[in-house]
Amino acid sequence: MIKFLYKYGLISILSFLISNILFYFFEKIFNPSIASLITIIIIFMVNTQLLFKAKLFNKNKKNYYKLLTLSISFRVFEYLLFNILYLFILTDLKTNYIFFITLVIGFLLKFVVYYKSSLDEKNIESK
Repeated sequence: MIKFLYKYGLISILSFLISNILFYFFEKIFNPSIASLITIIIIFMVNTQLLFKAKLFNKNKKNYYKLLTLSISFRVFEYLLFNILYLFILTDLKTNYIFFITLVIGFLLKFVVYYKSSLDEKNIESK
């Protein structure tokens, strides 16, 4: 678990920093909702490659589709959460802080789900 947390944590921190920088620049050009969507799509592509390169998942077609499904689900969740927080709940807070809150909630949920998926994969391989 420590090795998984270390590798996943490094990927998440890198993704977090890149996504905040991208969001900051895209927010200057587009509406915050559009900036959030563009940033999430870019980070999705980067994260998928990094998760395979870090060997958190074996690189095969089944895992790619599993990771794709999980990533798309989380990206949609993050996008909807950002918009709900931005438009309805935290209307007085700066958008950068709302995006930060969204990423932290997403990180915590993704860690649990990805770790469980990684364990399931290792249990299947050992049988």
